[in-house]
Amino acid sequence: MHIVTGGAYNGKAAWVRDYYQWEKQENGYWFNAYEKESFPVDLSETCRLVVVEGVEQMVFQWMEDKTLDNAREHGREWIRKWIDWEQASSGRQLIVIGTDISKGIVPMEPSLRKWRDLTGWFYQDVVEKSDRFDIVWYGIGKQLK
Repeated sequence: MHIVTGGAYNGKAAWVRDYYQWEKQENGYWFNAYEKESFPVDLSETCRLVVVEGVEQMVFQWMEDKTLDNAREHGREWIRKWIDWEQASSGRQLIVIGTDISKGIVPMEPSLRKWRDLTGWFYQDVVEKSDRFDIVWYGIGKQLK
């Protein structure tokens, strides 16, 4: 699993498209949470490369009807499913793109603070399980793991 994060509108998706030569991918699936798509529970057997863009938006959806602990465990369940999918067949790769929402002013609204906390915890959990981790700022990627 490859995790890519950075600031909003800093070129994360463009960097991933370039790095993985997305236009040449025949068996790829790009999920965009910003478009409010529903993430498929079972990824296609034919997909070799799956990109999950906007994972912080998925975290926001998870927290709406869950406690902090339940929402964090829900995120860990997703991570386990993603790892299982990758390991089920050689050559599979999952790329998770998420915006870093932890910088700046702490939100006054409790629900936005909860979202910020859960997103940070999710990033910690997913980076721990990842094979590679890159930060992209202003279109320039730097590998940290």
